[in-house]
Amino acid sequence: MKLKQSNLTALASGIALGVASLTAQADGHGGLTQLGTFPATSDARFAAGATINGGVSYLAEVPASEPADLVFTIEPDPDDVGEEADIFAVLRIPGLGADGSVGWFQRISGGIWVPWDVSIASLQPYTSKILEAHESITLIDGLVGNDANMAGMTIDSYVGYAVGGDFSKVTFNTLGPSQTDADGTPAQLAIAEAAGENCPPNTIAGPAGEQFHGKDVCVLSGRITSNAHLTSNFSYYLADQVIIGGNDVTANEDKVRLTIDAGTTVFAPTAGGGLGYLVIDRGGRLHANGSREKPIVFTYELEDEANETTTGQWGGLVLNGSAPLNVQGGTAEGEGQSGTYGGENPDDSSGVMTFVQVKYAGQAFTEEDELNGIAFQGTGSGTLVDYVQVHNNSDDGIEFFGGTTNARHILLSGNEDDALDWTQGWRGKLQFVAIRQNSASDHCIEADSNSDNNDAEPRAKPVISNITCAGPSDSGENGFLLREGTSAVISNAVIGNFGEEGYCVDIDDAATFTAAGGSIANLNGSLTLTNSRLETGCDLKADAEDVDFFSVADWFAAQTGSMEGGVDLGGDSGLINGHMLNAVEPAIPDDPFFEPVDYIGAIKDETSDWTAGWSYSD
Repeated sequence: MKLKQSNLTALASGIALGVASLTAQADGHGGLTQLGTFPATSDARFAAGATINGGVSYLAEVPASEPADLVFTIEPDPDDVGEEADIFAVLRIPGLGADGSVGWFQRISGGIWVPWDVSIASLQPYTSKILEAHESITLIDGLVGNDANMAGMTIDSYVGYAVGGDFSKVTFNTLGPSQTDADGTPAQLAIAEAAGENCPPNTIAGPAGEQFHGKDVCVLSGRITSNAHLTSNFSYYLADQVIIGGNDVTANEDKVRLTIDAGTTVFAPTAGGGLGYLVIDRGGRLHANGSREKPIVFTYELEDEANETTTGQWGGLVLNGSAPLNVQGGTAEGEGQSGTYGGENPDDSSGVMTFVQVKYAGQAFTEEDELNGIAFQGTGSGTLVDYVQVHNNSDDGIEFFGGTTNARHILLSGNEDDALDWTQGWRGKLQFVAIRQNSASDHCIEADSNSDNNDAEPRAKPVISNITCAGPSDSGENGFLLREGTSAVISNAVIGNFGEEGYCVDIDDAATFTAAGGSIANLNGSLTLTNSRLETGCDLKADAEDVDFFSVADWFAAQTGSMEGGVDLGGDSGLINGHMLNAVEPAIPDDPFFEPVDYIGAIKDETSDWTAGWSYSD
């Protein structure tokens, strides 16, 4: 596509450059593409990625309708850390050169983009600073492809630095062996084509004139075996069980992708009118890339009639992966005829879910055959889950069936059974989990390792930090049930509002006690609840029908930094810490996945309320 030269002005006005220390949050999320380094003798490392949601996830291609950023991270050569350096930035843009050819531009002091002749001799810095061990540069900030007439284009970009004022020795993500050619490893901001006027491939148009949320409707049905891209100018109807990809174990890069753009709504028929739900099979990946301003919503067709007690109106989401389980044979069949899952790849990826709502889902066919809000079935650590809400599900909100998937910023509200459930040897990590129960809920957490063989390996052992479990206060619902051989390393938790009939923690089954050490004197750290606050008087359950190896009260008393006390949860959601909770000393796990925050519970205060702006409340 040939661009008018005047578009350079529009581009420049939409791009901002800045240098700042790399934040712990951005570093922890990863997802950036590693780039090469020039000169090859340098130990500097460059990475970059395009994002529409502040770096929560990074996209190979950004929607033309969404403001996009291009973020670089630099780990300078250790010999350069602490030195003053000049910082350089270069863009290569199709159609902006002479006669519509490729144009090269460099950023100079004062925020001006000027043409560059692709020679190091003419390269100019735009700023200078003392180099830190980790640097982050937002090179392109809020560029909307449609507005800049750049839909369908790819911008290549390079950043670099030079110490000691020697511009002849610039350390870059590589331009290529000669420094001047178009080879090498640029960072790329690839902008998708503008959304079309017709329903995308692998969908069909709904009945003429039918709309949902003010948009024409496209229909998905059956198994889809080629890539599909749901753009936000339509709403999408799940006519039945929709399956993405085949069920064979498949390399991540070869999987069929379902991409869903920010601001898209996917809906299903009301239960009784045909059960619609979405299955991402082992040969598929879901790329649901929402943003705080435009979350992706999964719901049912009559949601305008829903109220705070509405549940179970459609099937929900199922993701099947190829990560390890602790079941015989290493694979299992999903409930609700959702397919085979499990395998031998702990790094398997079932895709990305960011800023996603799942509302009014769940089905119970029998007590042993149910559909959850989201079922992560054998999904691996390559699956990215961040800012996800399950609201008013008729079964569990989220259940992990084995696998190694990690997640952050999870909001589970009003789910009827257990908010968070795990089984079959799940060994993932969670941080920032906010659970608000209602009078129909069961547990905040119901945790099993394997119901058929409590000592099966690998034993379930997730690591969870910063979780808030808020009961309905007026019923006998419960906090954490740890049973059937599970281990768990839980810290910085808040549990309260369960009234006189509910309990905060229960431990069941001989294998669970044995795995924890078998006695208070021999606790081995595999089942812990540290640096946590339980509401005063909340029951630590003793089961008359179960032979406990030690009392839950004695176990809790042995946990480092944990205590009973006031639980002053507040805010509109009832999930935000008050002064008493924020006075409790946290201890965040020493693991790069976990953000080193200074509070227990899921949400510190109104200012840091991560549920704001994208989540749903009745």
